[in-house]
Amino acid sequence: MKGRFSFSGKGAEFFSLVLIQGLLTAITMGIYYPWAIVKIQKFLMENLKLDDKEFEFTGDGGEVFSLLFIQGLLTVITFGIYYSWAVIKVLRYFSENTEYDGKALEFDGDGASFFSLLFIQLLLSIITLGIYAPWAIVKIYRYLTGQLKYNGIDFVFAGDGGQLFSLLLIQGILTAITFGIYAAWAYVKIYTYLAGELSYDGNSFKFDGAGGEFFSIVLKGTILSAITLGIYGAWYEMELMKYLCGHVSVGE
Repeated sequence: MKGRFSFSGKGAEFFSLVLIQGLLTAITMGIYYPWAIVKIQKFLMENLKLDDKEFEFTGDGGEVFSLLFIQGLLTVITFGIYYSWAVIKVLRYFSENTEYDGKALEFDGDGASFFSLLFIQLLLSIITLGIYAPWAIVKIYRYLTGQLKYNGIDFVFAGDGGQLFSLLLIQGILTAITFGIYAAWAYVKIYTYLAGELSYDGNSFKFDGAGGEFFSIVLKGTILSAITLGIYGAWYEMELMKYLCGHVSVGE
Protein backbone atom coordinates (compact mmCIF):
# COMPACT_ATOMS: atom_id res chain seq x y z
CA MET A 1 0.00 0.00 0.00
CA LYS A 2 1.96 2.94 -1.32
CA GLY A 3 1.32 5.88 -3.64
CA ARG A 4 -1.16 8.77 -3.98
CA PHE A 5 -4.90 8.65 -3.57
CA SER A 6 -7.29 9.97 -6.21
CA PHE A 7 -11.04 10.39 -6.40
CA SER A 8 -12.97 10.65 -9.66
CA GLY A 9 -16.62 10.89 -8.55
CA LYS A 10 -18.80 13.29 -10.54
CA GLY A 11 -21.37 15.64 -9.05
CA ALA A 12 -24.19 14.74 -11.45
CA GLU A 13 -23.80 11.01 -10.77
CA PHE A 14 -23.67 11.57 -7.02
CA PHE A 15 -26.69 13.89 -7.14
CA SER A 16 -28.77 11.28 -8.99
CA LEU A 17 -27.66 8.56 -6.59
CA VAL A 18 -28.41 10.56 -3.44
CA LEU A 19 -31.73 11.77 -4.82
CA ILE A 20 -32.96 8.26 -5.64
CA GLN A 21 -31.68 6.76 -2.39
CA GLY A 22 -33.19 9.62 -0.42
CA LEU A 23 -36.58 9.18 -2.10
CA LEU A 24 -36.58 5.42 -1.52
CA THR A 25 -35.63 5.94 2.12
CA ALA A 26 -38.44 8.48 2.57
CA ILE A 27 -41.05 6.34 0.77
CA THR A 28 -40.21 3.32 2.94
CA MET A 29 -40.19 5.46 6.09
CA GLY A 30 -36.50 4.77 6.67
CA ILE A 31 -36.51 1.02 6.13
CA TYR A 32 -34.51 1.34 2.90
CA TYR A 33 -31.79 3.39 4.63
CA PRO A 34 -29.25 0.50 4.97
CA TRP A 35 -29.52 -0.23 1.24
CA ALA A 36 -28.99 3.48 0.55
CA ILE A 37 -25.85 3.47 2.71
CA VAL A 38 -24.48 0.50 0.77
CA LYS A 39 -25.19 2.06 -2.64
CA ILE A 40 -23.51 5.33 -1.66
CA GLN A 41 -20.54 3.51 -0.11
CA LYS A 42 -20.12 1.44 -3.27
CA PHE A 43 -20.12 4.61 -5.37
CA LEU A 44 -17.50 6.29 -3.17
CA MET A 45 -15.22 3.25 -3.15
CA GLU A 46 -15.56 2.68 -6.91
CA ASN A 47 -14.27 6.20 -7.49
CA LEU A 48 -11.40 5.98 -5.01
CA LYS A 49 -7.96 4.77 -6.05
CA LEU A 50 -4.51 4.50 -4.51
CA ASP A 51 -1.60 4.31 -6.92
CA ASP A 52 -4.19 3.69 -9.68
CA LYS A 53 -5.39 0.53 -7.88
CA GLU A 54 -9.08 0.35 -7.09
CA PHE A 55 -11.09 0.10 -3.90
CA GLU A 56 -14.34 -1.81 -3.74
CA PHE A 57 -17.12 -2.14 -1.18
CA THR A 58 -18.76 -5.57 -1.21
CA GLY A 59 -21.36 -5.04 1.50
CA ASP A 60 -25.01 -5.99 1.10
CA GLY A 61 -28.06 -3.91 2.04
CA GLY A 62 -29.82 -6.81 3.72
CA GLU A 63 -26.78 -7.57 5.86
CA VAL A 64 -26.42 -3.92 6.87
CA PHE A 65 -30.13 -3.75 7.72
CA SER A 66 -29.81 -6.78 10.02
CA LEU A 67 -26.60 -5.44 11.52
CA LEU A 68 -27.94 -1.96 12.28
CA PHE A 69 -31.29 -3.29 13.53
CA ILE A 70 -29.74 -5.76 15.98
CA GLN A 71 -26.99 -3.42 17.18
CA GLY A 72 -29.43 -0.54 17.54
CA LEU A 73 -31.91 -2.70 19.46
CA LEU A 74 -29.23 -4.01 21.82
CA THR A 75 -27.98 -0.46 22.42
CA VAL A 76 -31.50 0.75 23.26
CA ILE A 77 -32.45 -2.10 25.61
CA THR A 78 -29.14 -1.75 27.48
CA PHE A 79 -29.68 2.02 27.83
CA GLY A 80 -26.62 2.76 25.70
CA ILE A 81 -24.18 0.45 27.49
CA TYR A 82 -23.90 -1.83 24.44
CA TYR A 83 -22.98 1.15 22.22
CA SER A 84 -19.25 0.31 22.19
CA TRP A 85 -19.87 -3.26 21.05
CA ALA A 86 -22.26 -1.96 18.37
CA VAL A 87 -19.68 0.49 17.02
CA ILE A 88 -17.03 -2.23 16.84
CA LYS A 89 -19.35 -4.62 14.99
CA VAL A 90 -20.34 -1.97 12.46
CA LEU A 91 -16.71 -0.93 11.91
CA ARG A 92 -15.69 -4.57 11.49
CA TYR A 93 -18.39 -5.17 8.89
CA PHE A 94 -17.53 -2.10 6.82
CA SER A 95 -13.79 -2.74 7.10
CA GLU A 96 -13.98 -6.39 6.11
CA ASN A 97 -16.23 -5.55 3.17
CA THR A 98 -13.84 -2.94 1.84
CA GLU A 99 -11.23 -4.22 -0.60
CA TYR A 100 -8.11 -2.62 -2.03
CA ASP A 101 -6.41 -4.21 -4.98
CA GLY A 102 -8.58 -7.30 -4.49
CA LYS A 103 -7.72 -7.80 -0.80
CA ALA A 104 -10.10 -7.03 2.06
CA LEU A 105 -9.22 -4.94 5.10
CA GLU A 106 -9.35 -6.55 8.54
CA PHE A 107 -10.55 -5.11 11.84
CA ASP A 108 -9.76 -6.78 15.18
CA GLY A 109 -11.41 -4.38 17.61
CA ASP A 110 -13.08 -5.74 20.76
CA GLY A 111 -16.23 -4.28 22.30
CA ALA A 112 -15.14 -4.71 25.91
CA SER A 113 -11.77 -2.99 25.47
CA PHE A 114 -13.39 -0.20 23.43
CA PHE A 115 -16.03 0.27 26.15
CA SER A 116 -13.33 0.63 28.81
CA LEU A 117 -11.39 3.05 26.63
CA LEU A 118 -14.42 5.24 25.88
CA PHE A 119 -15.58 5.23 29.50
CA ILE A 120 -12.21 6.33 30.89
CA GLN A 121 -11.57 8.93 28.19
CA LEU A 122 -15.05 10.41 28.52
CA LEU A 123 -14.77 10.49 32.30
CA LEU A 124 -11.39 12.25 32.18
CA SER A 125 -12.70 14.74 29.62
CA ILE A 126 -15.70 15.57 31.84
CA ILE A 127 -13.58 15.87 35.02
CA THR A 128 -11.18 18.26 33.29
CA LEU A 129 -14.03 20.26 31.71
CA GLY A 130 -12.95 19.24 28.24
CA ILE A 131 -9.24 20.04 28.57
CA TYR A 132 -8.35 16.35 28.32
CA ALA A 133 -10.36 15.93 25.08
CA PRO A 134 -7.32 16.05 22.72
CA TRP A 135 -5.64 13.23 24.66
CA ALA A 136 -8.89 11.28 24.54
CA ILE A 137 -9.19 11.78 20.78
CA VAL A 138 -5.63 10.55 20.26
CA LYS A 139 -6.13 7.44 22.39
CA ILE A 140 -9.40 6.52 20.68
CA TYR A 141 -7.98 7.17 17.20
CA ARG A 142 -4.85 5.17 18.06
CA TYR A 143 -6.96 2.25 19.25
CA LEU A 144 -9.22 2.19 16.18
CA THR A 145 -6.43 2.55 13.62
CA GLY A 146 -4.37 -0.03 15.48
CA GLN A 147 -7.14 -2.59 15.02
CA LEU A 148 -7.22 -2.03 11.27
CA LYS A 149 -5.06 -4.26 9.06
CA TYR A 150 -4.36 -4.77 5.40
CA ASN A 151 -2.56 -7.83 4.13
CA GLY A 152 -1.91 -8.80 7.77
CA ILE A 153 -0.08 -5.55 8.58
CA ASP A 154 -1.37 -3.05 11.18
CA PHE A 155 -1.96 0.64 10.64
CA VAL A 156 -0.22 2.75 13.27
CA PHE A 157 -1.16 6.16 14.67
CA ALA A 158 1.63 7.88 16.61
CA GLY A 159 -0.09 11.14 17.48
CA ASP A 160 0.44 12.85 20.84
CA GLY A 161 -2.27 14.42 23.00
CA GLY A 162 -0.10 17.38 23.98
CA GLN A 163 0.69 18.20 20.37
CA LEU A 164 -2.96 17.95 19.37
CA PHE A 165 -3.99 20.13 22.33
CA SER A 166 -1.56 22.88 21.29
CA LEU A 167 -2.63 22.59 17.66
CA LEU A 168 -6.36 22.76 18.45
CA LEU A 169 -5.83 25.66 20.87
CA ILE A 170 -3.87 27.78 18.40
CA GLN A 171 -6.13 26.98 15.44
CA GLY A 172 -9.21 27.64 17.56
CA ILE A 173 -7.90 31.05 18.67
CA LEU A 174 -6.96 32.06 15.12
CA THR A 175 -10.38 30.97 13.86
CA ALA A 176 -12.13 32.94 16.60
CA ILE A 177 -10.20 36.20 16.10
CA THR A 178 -10.76 36.06 12.34
CA PHE A 179 -14.51 35.46 12.84
CA GLY A 180 -14.30 32.03 11.24
CA ILE A 181 -12.41 33.04 8.10
CA TYR A 182 -9.32 31.10 9.20
CA ALA A 183 -11.37 27.91 9.73
CA ALA A 184 -10.32 26.44 6.36
CA TRP A 185 -6.62 26.85 7.18
CA ALA A 186 -7.21 25.44 10.68
CA TYR A 187 -8.94 22.38 9.24
CA VAL A 188 -6.05 21.77 6.83
CA LYS A 189 -3.46 22.04 9.61
CA ILE A 190 -5.35 19.60 11.83
CA TYR A 191 -5.92 17.20 8.93
CA THR A 192 -2.24 17.45 8.00
CA TYR A 193 -1.20 16.56 11.55
CA LEU A 194 -3.56 13.59 11.86
CA ALA A 195 -2.59 12.20 8.46
CA GLY A 196 1.12 12.68 9.13
CA GLU A 197 0.97 10.64 12.33
CA LEU A 198 -0.60 7.67 10.53
CA SER A 199 1.55 5.00 8.89
CA TYR A 200 1.31 1.57 7.29
CA ASP A 201 4.18 -0.91 7.06
CA GLY A 202 6.67 1.87 7.88
CA ASN A 203 5.26 4.19 5.20
CA SER A 204 3.87 7.46 6.54
CA PHE A 205 0.72 9.09 5.25
CA LYS A 206 1.02 12.70 4.16
CA PHE A 207 -1.46 15.46 3.39
CA ASP A 208 -0.09 18.31 1.28
CA GLY A 209 -3.21 20.39 0.66
CA ALA A 210 -3.19 24.18 1.05
CA GLY A 211 -5.58 26.17 3.19
CA GLY A 212 -6.22 28.72 0.46
CA GLU A 213 -7.39 26.06 -1.98
CA PHE A 214 -9.64 24.48 0.64
CA PHE A 215 -11.07 27.91 1.53
CA SER A 216 -11.95 28.53 -2.13
CA ILE A 217 -13.71 25.16 -2.43
CA VAL A 218 -15.67 25.72 0.79
CA LEU A 219 -16.62 29.30 -0.12
CA LYS A 220 -17.76 28.35 -3.62
CA GLY A 221 -19.59 25.25 -2.39
CA THR A 222 -21.37 27.09 0.42
CA ILE A 223 -22.52 29.97 -1.79
CA LEU A 224 -23.70 27.79 -4.68
CA SER A 225 -25.41 25.34 -2.33
CA ALA A 226 -27.30 28.22 -0.72
CA ILE A 227 -28.27 29.77 -4.08
CA THR A 228 -29.49 26.41 -5.44
CA LEU A 229 -31.28 25.51 -2.20
CA GLY A 230 -28.91 22.63 -1.56
CA ILE A 231 -28.93 21.10 -5.04
CA TYR A 232 -25.26 21.97 -5.61
CA GLY A 233 -24.38 20.07 -2.44
CA ALA A 234 -23.66 16.89 -4.41
CA TRP A 235 -21.13 18.68 -6.60
CA TYR A 236 -19.69 20.37 -3.52
CA GLU A 237 -19.24 16.99 -1.82
CA MET A 238 -17.39 15.60 -4.85
CA GLU A 239 -15.10 18.64 -4.97
CA LEU A 240 -14.24 18.13 -1.31
CA MET A 241 -13.55 14.43 -1.86
CA LYS A 242 -11.27 15.17 -4.82
CA TYR A 243 -9.38 17.76 -2.80
CA LEU A 244 -9.00 15.68 0.37
CA CYS A 245 -8.12 12.42 -1.40
CA GLY A 246 -5.95 13.96 -4.09
CA HIS A 247 -3.64 15.54 -1.52
CA VAL A 248 -3.09 12.37 0.51
CA SER A 249 -0.20 10.01 -0.20
CA VAL A 250 1.44 7.03 1.48
CA GLY A 251 5.19 6.46 1.43
CA GLU A 252 5.97 9.23 -1.07
